[in-house]
Amino acid sequence: MAEERREKNMIDDGPKAGPKKEAPGEGAQKKQKAVKPAGKRSKSKLILIIIFVMVVGACAGAYFTFGKKYISNVLGRKPGVAAAAVVKKEEVGPILQLDPFVFNLTGNQSKYAKISLGIEVKDVKAMEETKKMIPVIRDRILFIFGAKAPEVLMDVNQREALKKEVHASLRPMFKSGEELKAVYITDIIIQ
Repeated sequence: MAEERREKNMIDDGPKAGPKKEAPGEGAQKKQKAVKPAGKRSKSKLILIIIFVMVVGACAGAYFTFGKKYISNVLGRKPGVAAAAVVKKEEVGPILQLDPFVFNLTGNQSKYAKISLGIEVKDVKAMEETKKMIPVIRDRILFIFGAKAPEVLMDVNQREALKKEVHASLRPMFKSGEELKAVYITDIIIQ
């Protein structure tokens, strides 16, 4: 009989891997407990994803609305300046390279300077007119540079002022002020 009970117990228990039968109220409570934490996790993940998407969307909207202005303030540029500089590309007109000017420096007869200049004009027609005026242009430029001290000619910071002075002196010689576009100092040698 003991053997029969063992066999009966083995048959009743069945394979150990199979599901056990529980009391009717007990299984429902365990399922509810197991479902609630999983539901809370998925809801919290969903809420975090929604918050993340809203923050990213707000940042993107702020960038597209205020980004260029903010970046330009940080970099110290006005908005659209870089784009305008690319679009508004000014063409360089013809440049007349004048023969070098050699002259004695003021206050010292043993020192002299050699300066080369280029004159940019509006177009080819203005270039032809400028070639006819070369002696007068050279005279005015020699008068301006001959009156300068050697320190002024050697100072790199003074060159822009020199170019403006030459430009202002030559401008009245042209029919319209726009024909003379710029004056360039291409070479300065002082000995």
